[in-house]
Amino acid sequence: MKSNKALKLGVFVASAVILFIVAIYMIGSKQNLFSSTTNIHASFKDIRGLMTGNIVRFAGINIGTVKDIQLVADSSVIVTMTIRDTYTDYIYKNSTVQIGQEGLMGGKIVLISTGDPAMGKVQQGDYLPVSVGLDIQAMIAQATEMLDEAKGTVANLRTITDKLNEGDGDIARLLNENNITTSLESATERLHASLSDMNQITGKINNGQGDLGKLVNSDSITSQVNSIMVNLNSTTQKADSLVNELYHTSYTINNGDGVLPRLLHDEQMGHNVDTAIAKVDQSLIEITKAAETISKSWLFRLFSKKNKNDKDEESLGKLEVNAGDTIIIRRENTSEPTKSIN
Repeated sequence: MKSNKALKLGVFVASAVILFIVAIYMIGSKQNLFSSTTNIHASFKDIRGLMTGNIVRFAGINIGTVKDIQLVADSSVIVTMTIRDTYTDYIYKNSTVQIGQEGLMGGKIVLISTGDPAMGKVQQGDYLPVSVGLDIQAMIAQATEMLDEAKGTVANLRTITDKLNEGDGDIARLLNENNITTSLESATERLHASLSDMNQITGKINNGQGDLGKLVNSDSITSQVNSIMVNLNSTTQKADSLVNELYHTSYTINNGDGVLPRLLHDEQMGHNVDTAIAKVDQSLIEITKAAETISKSWLFRLFSKKNKNDKDEESLGKLEVNAGDTIIIRRENTSEPTKSIN
């Protein structure tokens, strides 16, 4: 009995030791306790719930863990990652780091992308550039917001459909009532009647009925218009000829040597004409005075053939001038004589 108990106790202790060793190995391998590692860093503005111990993944392979997280400023969080040296040969200095999520409900992980081999391999303490990763939570929040907006849109559409069904507004009346359809049918009938009238009018025009039909189909009016245009052209030519003659006449008057151009432009000749007219007027006045003297003389009264009853009226006398002109003097109860020269 004692030997059996001792055997059982030994087996239990051995199993516990084996399990402890396996657990230590697994935990150590997960925390890279039993392999050489390299620590690299990345500076994030937001680590999105990343915690120490989360997995670092490269090309779909778990290559390390998050060793430390330090908040150095309100917009800078330094994440230290422990990478097994087996994989550092494939990580370069320009490889980018981003925070991802393992599935929709999984924890946060650090994802490292490939870089350019020309930049050199990553070394202990290097800082890798950070790229913006896919934020599942932000996407879920945005999707939630979009769903809320979609709910509001659906509610608005439901309200609109209710109004359409209840007959509110013009569109609802168009859907639920037939008054507009009746009006449209009436308008269509009137339009058909108008088109029929237009067809009759166009038919009459095509047949040459009425003045408009004759104007469209007959060329007599065109012939008359052409004749009028010919006459108008002839009249225009005559008018042009008359204008040319007037131009030549006016040019001759302005630039010629005749009497009329001299009267228009020669001041000396105009002055001479004015002087001659003044002299003629003076001569007429002197002749008039001589005629009055003769009419008052006794010799003229002696040979007068007028009756004595008409003595109060002065007779019309004639005086022959050497130049052949005749001067007639008439006085009618006035002191001024009336003269006429033929």
